[in-house]
Amino acid sequence: MAYAGGWRPDEIFQNLEPAHRLITGHGVVTWEWHAGIRNWVLPGIIVGIWDVTRLLGLGTPIVAVKLVFSLLSVSIIATFAALGGMRYGRVGALTCGLIAALWPDLLIGAERTAGEFQAGNTLALAIGLAMIGRQLCMQGYDSLKPYLACALLVGISAVFRFQLAPACGVVMLWLLFWIRKWSDRLLVLAASALPIIVLGVVDWITLGGFYASIINNFYVNIVKSVAQSYGVMPFYYYFGEILSYWRVVFPFVVYFFIKGLKDALMPATIAALIIFYHSLIAHKEISFIYAAMPLIVLVASLGLSSVLVTLRWQAMAGAMVVMASFCLMAGYPFTHHMNMASHMATLVHLASERKDACGIAIMAGPYEWGDAGGYSQFTKRDIPLYFYYDRSDLQGNEGHYNYVVSSRNYRLIAQPLGGIKCQGPFCLFRTAATCTSPSDYNQFEKTIYKVEALKAEERKFWSLLP
Repeated sequence: MAYAGGWRPDEIFQNLEPAHRLITGHGVVTWEWHAGIRNWVLPGIIVGIWDVTRLLGLGTPIVAVKLVFSLLSVSIIATFAALGGMRYGRVGALTCGLIAALWPDLLIGAERTAGEFQAGNTLALAIGLAMIGRQLCMQGYDSLKPYLACALLVGISAVFRFQLAPACGVVMLWLLFWIRKWSDRLLVLAASALPIIVLGVVDWITLGGFYASIINNFYVNIVKSVAQSYGVMPFYYYFGEILSYWRVVFPFVVYFFIKGLKDALMPATIAALIIFYHSLIAHKEISFIYAAMPLIVLVASLGLSSVLVTLRWQAMAGAMVVMASFCLMAGYPFTHHMNMASHMATLVHLASERKDACGIAIMAGPYEWGDAGGYSQFTKRDIPLYFYYDRSDLQGNEGHYNYVVSSRNYRLIAQPLGGIKCQGPFCLFRTAATCTSPSDYNQFEKTIYKVEALKAEERKFWSLLP
């Protein structure tokens, strides 16, 4: 919750902005929404959260959304700890719970508003419950309730991110194999199908067709190959990215992951499957495989528990300290990335809190607009947001804004009334007492369409070179 920005722009502009626009009438509509390749389930949940905060007089704070998601993610910690305790007693509960609470992937991913993060969290919770159900079954107890909860969460995961459907399908097959009664299998199948049916109805109401978001997404990104225009990465891309984030901790995770295979073959298989078939897709983002991260952490935690349970308590306490240190060491690349992505959004939010603000201009490069945060950064009142990537445009429209978020050398362009605050390479400046031109709440959106068109032409040009 300390970071105003998103892991990547989609987190804000595909979920927070649509929700903000639905409530206030102001928000950036990206091409994905015009093409109908997104569904309204996750933005609808955000709208529900903001409806409550508005009734309380709090406006539409992003922190409220992140708080709800973070509280829900606590169930993952509890589930992993419970599973560790069932396998290795207090040592397993402490190990699995502590790593789930401190591991940077899960810590950062808990509050993220992008579909891939929330889908990954619900899938991790589903698999943890499935394994608890399996453990109860092996001990002679009733396992149907955990299995039903697992199936429902698997369906929700597929709704949040339909690209996880292959992995969700394998989880369901595994679950059905564990269940012996056909009546129970039918109940589990019905539980998993319920969220899928809801998605079809939501798409029909909002997009005019059952599962229109999935059909449109497939047509745009597979048939028309639009996704590939945003970059094509090699098959080994994800391995390199994971190594760059985990660094020195990587070999330890691999070692304990292998140790944990005998205890957690199902989550290990699902994690490997997610990484594998996402590696076959041309365009890749590290967040696409987030769903595999909690599962890798779970398997490695169980592997570590199998070692710690053999130690005396003094050695185990020392190992816990080392483990916590490793988690903190692995966290630096994550916090660095989030800090960089939050500089501009933090300043935009700060400007929106100024009582005299009547227009906020963003002066940045064409590849940086996604870090501005959009109208969803405005909590109590909406203020026109402008984006300029050309200095002459910024200076020719002074009447629209009285605050500017720009690089530190903005003083070389104009003589602002005063600097307010700086974050990283950007600063917030007050340039006028008030605005003298009519408000234009659509300028930001129109400009990013122009920018994205220019970037598409640039990518096409470079792709034609030998």
